[in-house]
Amino acid sequence: MAAPGSESVLTTLYAHALRWGELSTDDDLVSGELGLPATAVTAAVAELKRLHLLRLRSGPGHGHDKLVPVDPEVATATLVSPIDEEVHRRRLAISQIHDQLDMFRGHYAEHQRSRSDHPALEELHDRDELAGHLYIAGKRCEKEFVSFRPNQTTVEHLPPGGRAMLDRGVRVRLLLQHAARTDIRARSELDTLIEGGAQVRTASQLSRHLMVFDADVAFLLHDAAGAKPIAVVIRNASAVRLLLDLVETTWSSAHPYLAKSIGYHEVADHLHRTIIQLLAQGLTDEAVARRLGVSVRTCRRHIATVLRDLDAVSRFQAGVRVGAAHHDL
Repeated sequence: MAAPGSESVLTTLYAHALRWGELSTDDDLVSGELGLPATAVTAAVAELKRLHLLRLRSGPGHGHDKLVPVDPEVATATLVSPIDEEVHRRRLAISQIHDQLDMFRGHYAEHQRSRSDHPALEELHDRDELAGHLYIAGKRCEKEFVSFRPNQTTVEHLPPGGRAMLDRGVRVRLLLQHAARTDIRARSELDTLIEGGAQVRTASQLSRHLMVFDADVAFLLHDAAGAKPIAVVIRNASAVRLLLDLVETTWSSAHPYLAKSIGYHEVADHLHRTIIQLLAQGLTDEAVARRLGVSVRTCRRHIATVLRDLDAVSRFQAGVRVGAAHHDL
C-alpha cells in the first residue's frame, strides 16, 4: 500500500501516463521529469501496478521498458472478480448448509413442544456449539447487547456475527477490566468498535464473563481452560431481568473508555483503592494480579505506588496502614 498522503503522487503519475500514453520504468527518469522524490515515485509506481492501473506494454515489436495506463473500470474488474467469485462460493456454501439442516428443524421443534420440562438453564460443553448459540442470539438481537468480560485474553470483544448488530443499530455495551486500557491490540479493536457506535467502560474487577441479548437470553461463560461446562445459557425471563438489573448497577459505577484513550491515568485512583481493599483482605500479589486481570509485574508496580502513597517503609507497616485505609473506605 502507498504511504498515507501519497494520493497526489499516485494521481500525478497516472495523469502523466495518460497524457503521454506510457510511463518509463526508469523511476529516476520519471522523478526528474516530474520533480518528485525518487523514493516517492518508486512507491507510487508499485502501488499503481498493484492496483492494475499500470501494466507492462507487450506485443509484437514492443519491448518491456514502458508502462501503459489501464482503464480504472477494467482495473477494478480485475481486482474484484476473484473476490466476487469467492463471495459467490461462500453464499452457495451457506445456502447448502441451510438446505441440509432445514429438514431437521421440524423434528427438533416438535420435540421441544412435546417437552414440558424445557430447561430454563442449559449447560454447554462444546465451544463450536457455544459459538452457534451465540451467533443465533446475535442474529435475533434487536435492541441491546451487553457483555461483561473479565481477565481479557483475546481482542474479540463481540460474539460471532456481532459486528452485524452494530450495523443494524443494536445498542452495544462492553464492560472490561481496567487492564484493557494498556493492551495495544485490545485498544485498536475497541477504538474500531467505538467508532461503530459501541459504548465501552472499564472496572477494576469483574467476577464473571456475561453476555445478555435483549432481555431474552443470557450466557454465563467460563474462560478458564478446561472448565466444564464452558457456558450456561439462561432463558428464564425473571433470571435474565435480574441479571440486567445487576448489569445496570455495575455499568453505572464503571468508568467510560474513550476512543484513543491510553493508560490508567483516568482510572488510577479507582484502581489503587481496589488494590488497598484487596491487600487489606490479605491477598498475595499474585492473587491481586489475577483479580485485576494484569501481570504480576504490573500489579507490583501499582502496589509499590500505593505503598509509597501510604508512606509505608515496610510491608508490616504497609499492612497496618492498608488496614486502616480499608476501615475508612
